[in-house]
Amino acid sequence: MLRNFLIVGGASAYAPGLVSSLIRESHRHDLELIRLFDIAEERLDIVARLCRRLSEAAGKPFRVEATTDQARAVEEIDILLNSSRPGGFECRQIDETLPLEFDIPGQETVGPGGFFFACRSIPAALELADHVARKSPEAIWLNYTNPTNIVGQALHDHTDLNVISLCDQFDEDLRALADALGFPKNTDYQLRCSGLNHATWYRDIRISGEAIGERAYDAQPPEYYDEEHKRRFLISAEMARSHDGIWPNSYLPYYEAPSQFVELAKQRGTRTEAILQGLNDYYKHFREEAEKSSPELKHYRGSSGFGDMAADVIAALSSDEPTELVLNIPNRGLNDEFDDATVVEAFVSVSRAGVQRNSAPPIPEKARPLLDQLEIYQRRSAQAAAGGDRDEMVRALAENPLVDDSSTAGQLLRRADDAYGGALPQFSTNL
Repeated sequence: MLRNFLIVGGASAYAPGLVSSLIRESHRHDLELIRLFDIAEERLDIVARLCRRLSEAAGKPFRVEATTDQARAVEEIDILLNSSRPGGFECRQIDETLPLEFDIPGQETVGPGGFFFACRSIPAALELADHVARKSPEAIWLNYTNPTNIVGQALHDHTDLNVISLCDQFDEDLRALADALGFPKNTDYQLRCSGLNHATWYRDIRISGEAIGERAYDAQPPEYYDEEHKRRFLISAEMARSHDGIWPNSYLPYYEAPSQFVELAKQRGTRTEAILQGLNDYYKHFREEAEKSSPELKHYRGSSGFGDMAADVIAALSSDEPTELVLNIPNRGLNDEFDDATVVEAFVSVSRAGVQRNSAPPIPEKARPLLDQLEIYQRRSAQAAAGGDRDEMVRALAENPLVDDSSTAGQLLRRADDAYGGALPQFSTNL
């Protein structure tokens, strides 16, 4: 039974939406306790008070605790979700701007920005894993910390914990495609997918039972998309046209047309800057609603997909009936185009018995070289971020398709040494 649930990164503006999803789906799982852990004490207190009030207003489906003590946080837990952001938004801003100095897209999961985020996320995850292994070794670990494929790879390579990595990007991509094609809101869809996180390919897409076919090639992006997302959507449609109708994950356009995203970022600023403009408003709203007997959560970070994805996984793990979900787990026969130990993204069947692997469809032939390189990059980055050896870091970063050579990788690392300083554990001890 999964009764005690820990949210690592419990003070984030995502957490109330996640807790709301768990409350809404409480009939599908057995949770009795939600424990919030974070080092941001003031915001943790605000989020905890709001989540307690949300639970009380819903008839107390579970208790809510909060702690800033990591060792205490992992005691007697059955399942945890890691959604922490080591380095905070200060480092995310560097992730998004430093690569631009080299005319490389700046992004928190793709390119050098994703590599440096992994260099912060992986040591923190392995430290947490050490506590979990000693206090709650049987707990299921849901990884939502980015870059989820590299963090998940490191956890599988260096621990014996039961780790499942999550990403709801496929859902956002398909919802956007449905909206672009004029389907009603909340319509259902079917697909098959294979690849690596943020580098998956979707085939056999059907929306409301209808095969989308070639008409998707000329679809216009949803109006609610910002300029960067619109650009990604249009490039995705072009890629689908040239890959026999197989639709790419919306992060693959960064590799297809990197100069467009460099130019756009230099013109419009970073995603971090946009988030920070509204971040205080989230907590103001949380504080106000926490004072009400019947709070209404109208304003929180992320789409409902973030919380719904985690709630769906927990519900599936609590059920005897298997549910098909897109997750990131070690390959082990899912797709014969990747090494068995590589963390891949694909549909799997999930139930109380665990994860059952299904056979994933092949990668488009023309996409194979990029995926081969990304697999090498993922494996080497997970190792380098965990070990901190300078030469390993250069070799890993050089494998990134947006970097692609050791000279540029070395320059990026030297520049990062100045930009991040002690925020990158590997640099504080090795450079």
